[in-house]
Amino acid sequence: MPDQQTNGSAPTTRSSNSKQSQPLPPSTSQSRLRSSMAIGGVVYGWQEPHLTKTPWELERHKKRSRWRRSKVVENELPVAVFKILPKEVYQCIVVQLEQIHLRQTESCSSCYLRDLHSLSLVSRAWDKATTSRMYRNVLLVTSEEHAKSQKLKIRGTTRLNLLRRTLREQPTLARCVRELHLSDFQTLYQEAAIGKEEIVSLVASLVMACPRLERLVGFHVPFTHSFDRLSHALSTRSHLKEKVWLLSENGDDFSEEEDNNMGSYYLAACDPTERFLELNSTHPSLSTLVLAQHDHQDPVALNFRAIVGTCRAMPALRHLSISGLSATSFTNMTLNALPSQLESLRLERLPGINDKGLQRLATSQLAASVQKLMLIDLEVSSLKTVSNILSTEFAALQHFSLAQQKAPGLSSRASCSDFSSPTLRYVHFEFRVDAGPVPTLSPPSPDISEPPSFPFTNCESITCLATALLAEGIKKGAFPLLHRVRVPHDPQGFIQALCKPLASALLPSDVSTLSTSSSVFGSSISSVPSSHEQSLSRACDSVIGGSRGDRADSAVASSYDISQDIITPARSRLAAQSRILASRKTALMTVRVYDPSGDLKVNKVVGGFIGQVGSKITYDLRADRGRTLGDTFGDAEDRNQWITNTDDLVGVVDTDGEESRERSWGSCGHRLGGRIGKNVVLVDQLF
Repeated sequence: MPDQQTNGSAPTTRSSNSKQSQPLPPSTSQSRLRSSMAIGGVVYGWQEPHLTKTPWELERHKKRSRWRRSKVVENELPVAVFKILPKEVYQCIVVQLEQIHLRQTESCSSCYLRDLHSLSLVSRAWDKATTSRMYRNVLLVTSEEHAKSQKLKIRGTTRLNLLRRTLREQPTLARCVRELHLSDFQTLYQEAAIGKEEIVSLVASLVMACPRLERLVGFHVPFTHSFDRLSHALSTRSHLKEKVWLLSENGDDFSEEEDNNMGSYYLAACDPTERFLELNSTHPSLSTLVLAQHDHQDPVALNFRAIVGTCRAMPALRHLSISGLSATSFTNMTLNALPSQLESLRLERLPGINDKGLQRLATSQLAASVQKLMLIDLEVSSLKTVSNILSTEFAALQHFSLAQQKAPGLSSRASCSDFSSPTLRYVHFEFRVDAGPVPTLSPPSPDISEPPSFPFTNCESITCLATALLAEGIKKGAFPLLHRVRVPHDPQGFIQALCKPLASALLPSDVSTLSTSSSVFGSSISSVPSSHEQSLSRACDSVIGGSRGDRADSAVASSYDISQDIITPARSRLAAQSRILASRKTALMTVRVYDPSGDLKVNKVVGGFIGQVGSKITYDLRADRGRTLGDTFGDAEDRNQWITNTDDLVGVVDTDGEESRERSWGSCGHRLGGRIGKNVVLVDQLF
């Protein structure tokens, strides 16, 4: 019997049989183990496990073993160095990573976000640098739905839902968001046949999750006076700095039965003006405002009070763009009632504005603060208006653009002062239709071995008086700070002759266009058995001479049918290139070497150039970057192809529902191209 202990401890049981049990027979697998283990009061014997050395443990002591441990690199930096690095170093690396992925022609935002996420997992220092970058400027792209993912009503919105959930669960990250880049969702909205309201509601819910949002980039939908969640969500963001209103046709807010029930009572919620003012009343930090109305839509019910009240409710407003409003919505009185603190003003397609209103603008307080003034398709008819703008009245003017169909003229009774501006740095003059009689020069023949003389000149001494006055002002030094000039139609080369000489006016895209448009020239360019300059001259001659509508300032009148791929900027560059080639054929100096006997051994003619070597002005022949990304060359002949417009902000979708910019699959497995990164058009590019 076991002995009982009375010292208060727990009772123990001791076996009377102290012999160890016999080992298991060798036939069993347990015979190899030895350890002590008590089961039911009986102790069984087990063998201890035996460790077998690995190959690297057996051979690493040898002299030339491939398993030997590598020596520690003496130049390797310790971990403590990375902990004390300033945060600016990490920020510079993150910025460089963005340039590598997004500042290329074929941008891949998915790879950029993947690399940022990988860096955030390296250390806490990297996490601070990358997380703040990812959530400050959120780049959100549509995603391909996974087979096992939750089925959504709108395909491609999985990442938006995940981001919204993250921001709602982590308010610290939500307060970091300043910009939302949703260009892919703009394409998704345009291509959607149904469910557009659901897409707008999803974006609005994401906006509501960002309390300090400043910009919504790439997603702009038409606005009606009926209630929509996105307009309401943006109206609650007090830190907003940029707002785009794409005004659409009026919406029916209330039915006729509701109107009859309300009787003669006035409700502010039913007044379009009051509603528009309410949506713009809580933006004390807003600095950029865009009001755009398309021609094919019915005019919205905006009046003097809605526009002026909206602008005056924004004390930080500095950049204003108004386009497409009807003659009753925006008039000369509205123009002269704009706030006086504006720095950039863009007026486009406003039939209610005339020369009288613009001349009055030159004498207002606004003229003293405006630094950028863009007048697009306003049909300015008097050169006196242009001279009032290019004068000392606009004391801070640095950027001036005038683009319209007809060139402004001067009546016999009116007088016009010379163009001058002590602060102007950039000027854009563009006139797109005839300014006088069509010259009667014969078109060039492709059978002529010698190319025609360059530059082409019209029968008239001056084809455009406005361009001639600008050239005269530059020659007299009336624009001391001018450094860039863009005159798309300069047939006589007045402006080009006053700028810095260009080695070539063509771009690589122009060269490829010339090589693929042999049908336009009647014969292949390379088939001419002469120098490259001669063949290029003949190509330039054919392109300049042909047009869908002969211009008075065209080089020659020709019956050639120009391909629609030859857009206005390309034709302007070809014209400038033809003048460059013509100047090279004019002898600047002649080098003659005679031997002692008087025989001529060397007789070389050095060609000239067009321009002034000492000039500081660049002859610009490139369209705006936003206009280049728009790629809408074949739609309308009178559409401006040099200056960025509001259509470029939202992206143009053709009749088949496909965006003009093609997207392809990259080697990384993601969709490349589209309107992301370098290809997105920002609101700042309108000014």
